[in-house]
Amino acid sequence: MAKSLRSKWKRKMKAVKRVRYGEKEKAVLNKIIDEAKATGALKSGQDIKEDAMVMDTTIKSDHSITSLKNSHGNYPQWVSKRKIQQMKKVKQKKKITKKQAQKKSKV
Repeated sequence: MAKSLRSKWKRKMKAVKRVRYGEKEKAVLNKIIDEAKATGALKSGQDIKEDAMVMDTTIKSDHSITSLKNSHGNYPQWVSKRKIQQMKKVKQKKKITKKQAQKKSKV
């Protein structure tokens, strides 16, 4: 099939926009870098890696990884009610199957 004039025009305009917005984005990024240099907040890649490693070792959650409950039995704020209900269903099913398995082993 032949290429329509409309598709050619759209492709041409996208290329023009790409150039125009690319220049704007480059100007913004250069401005951010200049501000970072002026404040001394510019870090090297090695500094960022070291900071990440330090943060990983210092942060300890009081919530369990598997059940997401803390020592008081509360869930974190970011867990939705639906997710809590799903987790409770799974826990209940495990409890029932465990009891049934115990009954079968006694008999």
